[in-house]
Amino acid sequence: MTQIIKDTFEGNKEFKPINEKEVKIYSCGPTVYSFVTIGNLRAFVVSDIIKKSLRYLKFNISDVMNITDVGHLLEGADDTDDKIERESKKQNKDVFEIIDLYTNYFLSSIEKLNIRKPNVLVKASDTIPAQIELIKILDSKGYVYQTEKGVYFDISKFRDYEKYARQNLSSQIIGARKGVVSDKSKRNAHDFRLWQTSYPQHVMQWDSPWGRGFPGWHIECSAIIYKYLGESIDIHTGGIDLIYPHHVNEIAQSEGAFSKKFVNFWIHNAMILVDGVKMSKSLNNTYLIEDIEKKGYNPIALRYFYLNAHYSSLINFTFNSLKGAQNSLNKIYSFLRLNGGSFSKDSKVSEKYVKLFQSKISNDFDTPGMLSVLWSLIKDKDIDISTKLSTILDFDNVLSLDFYKYLNKEEVSSDILELLDRRAILRSEQKWADADHIRENIEKKGYTVIDMIDKSFVVKKI
Repeated sequence: MTQIIKDTFEGNKEFKPINEKEVKIYSCGPTVYSFVTIGNLRAFVVSDIIKKSLRYLKFNISDVMNITDVGHLLEGADDTDDKIERESKKQNKDVFEIIDLYTNYFLSSIEKLNIRKPNVLVKASDTIPAQIELIKILDSKGYVYQTEKGVYFDISKFRDYEKYARQNLSSQIIGARKGVVSDKSKRNAHDFRLWQTSYPQHVMQWDSPWGRGFPGWHIECSAIIYKYLGESIDIHTGGIDLIYPHHVNEIAQSEGAFSKKFVNFWIHNAMILVDGVKMSKSLNNTYLIEDIEKKGYNPIALRYFYLNAHYSSLINFTFNSLKGAQNSLNKIYSFLRLNGGSFSKDSKVSEKYVKLFQSKISNDFDTPGMLSVLWSLIKDKDIDISTKLSTILDFDNVLSLDFYKYLNKEEVSSDILELLDRRAILRSEQKWADADHIRENIEKKGYTVIDMIDKSFVVKKI
């Protein structure tokens, strides 16, 4: 089955990995100066669905995500506050306390949404040598110049810059665009900072060939990709708000440095409205995961809500729509509870419905279509219950809606859970014989062990 993905810049294309044995995926991570909101979280659910869908189709995935903990200045300007440092002053906390606080909140939030952590999750501040090295490569190829304020990328040297930016930048003057601060030493209004040297009060500073300072926001992603994934990758994800200037600048840096196509497929998710308006602090509608929980909703209902719309579609969040998502989930959970006793680990999946599900994946990750196939399966009276349950669990390798939890008719004891956790560690270390021994012990206690792509669980034998 042909996998079609809509690339942001080139439209629908057939997906073919650069390397048949490995799909390289990079996702822009959070800037950890505030709590991640339900608006931010949509991007991470989208990237999670993409990666789990490709794993479902038997692709091997190498995925990387950054955490921006330095260099993201307010409005992308040249001479203003670093977002994280401003927040540290506001809260009267150490910069590193701020970074830890919001990084941990991000990790907690994605865990609640069943988002699998990437193979590599790395802070920008931990890759400074790689960023300096990439700037040196760009410098050697004539893309870089230095002013008294810092080191810049000269966009006039990258001939496709305006094509990717989709606007005529040459007619714009310095300071005309919001967030571009007048710097008389800059050659072009939209030249962007690679290394900042005019901010001596900045807490996080490093030595470099251009002077002591810190990196710009854009260089970190190109450098991290180069360090962990190489000069070219298959897929890059992020919100549409990052297309320009952030992702356009990534393209300029990476293709300028290595003279080859940087990303084969750019996948950008649309934003979220709240009650029909843009999410903003001034409107007090920047909801967090904990706000969802305080109102009695399962965070997985939020994941279901996201999946109800294609990633490229604008969606409107209301608590009524979240209630609808929770009700839909509860109906599935009730079906699983009612019929869980009929589940058999030896039951095969329905080939008919698996093919339908795969067809939705292959149509640019059509999550509403995937849910439609799921509901058709549940309502299909011609499919026996055990096959139906096995197929639902199979789909949950992609959907990650916690279906496996509801096959158990009783709580699993802590000793079984500890054995299961120990087995997962052994499997990750490829100690298969030891893992099999634990599996045998679990089964002797009256449980059947079921292995899915991202987890293992047990079902009490009836």
